[in-house]
Amino acid sequence: MRILYLAHRIPLPPNKGEKIRAFHVLRHLASRHEVWCACFVDDPSDRGHVPELAALCCRSAAIPFNRRVALARGVCALAAGRTLTEGFYAHPAMRRQLAAWCGQTRFDAVVAFSSSMAPYALAVPAARRVLDLCDLDSAKWRDYAARSRAPWAGLYAVEARRLRRREEEWIAAFDASVLISDAEAQQIDNPSLRSRVHVVPNGIAVPNGINVPVSPEPEIAAVTALDGRAGDEDAPVEQHRVVGFVGDLGYAPNVDGLTWFVRESWPVVRAAVPDAVLHIIGRRPSKAVMRLGRHAGVEVIGEVADVRPFLSRTAVSIAPLRIARGVQNKVLEAMAFGKPVVLTSAAATGIRAEDGAHWIIADDAVRIAAAVTTLLQDAPRRRRMGHAAREHVRQHCAWEPALASFEQIVQGTCSLEADRARAEAVLTPAGPSAPSRSRL
Repeated sequence: MRILYLAHRIPLPPNKGEKIRAFHVLRHLASRHEVWCACFVDDPSDRGHVPELAALCCRSAAIPFNRRVALARGVCALAAGRTLTEGFYAHPAMRRQLAAWCGQTRFDAVVAFSSSMAPYALAVPAARRVLDLCDLDSAKWRDYAARSRAPWAGLYAVEARRLRRREEEWIAAFDASVLISDAEAQQIDNPSLRSRVHVVPNGIAVPNGINVPVSPEPEIAAVTALDGRAGDEDAPVEQHRVVGFVGDLGYAPNVDGLTWFVRESWPVVRAAVPDAVLHIIGRRPSKAVMRLGRHAGVEVIGEVADVRPFLSRTAVSIAPLRIARGVQNKVLEAMAFGKPVVLTSAAATGIRAEDGAHWIIADDAVRIAAAVTTLLQDAPRRRRMGHAAREHVRQHCAWEPALASFEQIVQGTCSLEADRARAEAVLTPAGPSAPSRSRL
């Protein structure tokens, strides 16, 4: 097949959730079909990866993207009664590039990654159109509105309502639409539209992941390679007191969750474990995140070339997100690396795992602090939970089934019934099997 793949951000390097999913899907399709890829580059540091994208695809176009100019377009669109999202990504260079390609090539399918690229895909004369929403952006805007003050709360609420209508229109217009979890699909109010949506989860590459490769004994292998030691029990004491967060430190939900954790939970953890250290790792640390480094025991490390050394020294991983959609790759990666995770129910949505066995779920600051403290002070339980988490994702969260399902959707050979059955093994549906609250 000749497939046109559209992404709102270059999927290289695959160092954050949306780019990880786009990269794996694009690489899988490109290994089996002729793939053209058009995307935006909004981070100057990503320009160095354009040659990798070109090598991966039959043809590629990485279009420079100025976020300030885009924001002006988005505000104008919002004032004109449209969505900020559509205005933000309405780029003339992208339209020209797609028009040029369509004048030369007849595409069998066009795949749009995220709602941002839906208008472009609908303008392409392809035999089949697939929209990978991943998660519902309108729900994120709704969550932002709920946690913001005027006037931003009102503006976010308007964007949420308008974008929800557009998402429903796009689901009706595309031949197939994809969401990352059944929990996301349940957010669609219209039953007839909901019945048209495929569910394809994210995976984690175990043992040879691109982001966090995991050996059969990751703690032992990683620590031996780094420190020349045999395993967790022989590692330096400070390793047993490190709490870690890995994620995009400029992303609003991450900033909100980290700020809340450091303000409300971290002092309680430090009172119980005075030598505890919080490592905050990720790209684009905001000013609010940088200020967290003023708190005792908090180290804002920022972007690193390789997260594995830091994950190997982490005793407990956290995901204290109060706003979260889809599947959190940071959680899957920590689990794949054999680390126990303390997370909120929002961050747990979309991954089937057992509370108290594979992770600990807690939604208030006191319970989060108690969970982190318990794991820091109980090394045997920490190791048991970490090993159980690693085995769980190894058995249930592989990329291969998800990518095979996605390819079949693009080809038009995947039934919704078969797709839902495959996803059921990984996803957390609404109802009794959803994760319970923390049990310490």
